[in-house]
Amino acid sequence: MEKSTDQELMSMVLKKNTRAFRILYSRYEMRIFNFILRYTGSREIAQDLLQETFTRVWFAAHSFNHESGHFKGWLYAIALNITRSEMSKKRYAYHYLEVSEIQYQDEPANPRAEEPDAEMEQADLKNAVTQALGKLSPLLREIIILKHYQQLKFKEIAEMTDTPEGTLKARFHRAIAQLKELLDPMELYTS
Repeated sequence: MEKSTDQELMSMVLKKNTRAFRILYSRYEMRIFNFILRYTGSREIAQDLLQETFTRVWFAAHSFNHESGHFKGWLYAIALNITRSEMSKKRYAYHYLEVSEIQYQDEPANPRAEEPDAEMEQADLKNAVTQALGKLSPLLREIIILKHYQQLKFKEIAEMTDTPEGTLKARFHRAIAQLKELLDPMELYTS
């Protein structure tokens, strides 16, 4: 069952197969958690919304298009909609986490980490990027997170957000330009 495709597993989930659901959960848990964490900046909120996302997958399995649907896009759309909805509530305010608090599971190891100052330099850069990302509007922040960190294609993002690819590309370039402005090159370490 572990080698089954996402679509095959979703067909089993539709029949309330908990083993198939656990396999899907294990495949996507860290990716969805990291996506929500980057969006919200809060581990607690990310954990809650991760659970809400997969609860929705279980109960909304009937709404998944098993013939032509792509599970990954459908799952990200659920996570994105839940996160947008939750973060639009007034009780939440975006806040920054210290870089030491964030440990993303999908980031490659730093090959320069053996250099004495490289680790501190990398932490400063990550902190600056995290803070700059938090200053972007939600739509610009989400396109950066989906495209860069989650490595989704514009086509996938377009399908899950029901937004034209051209609009997404324009947002991405605008977000990159704003990040460049926010990340003053004179303050960042260069090597």
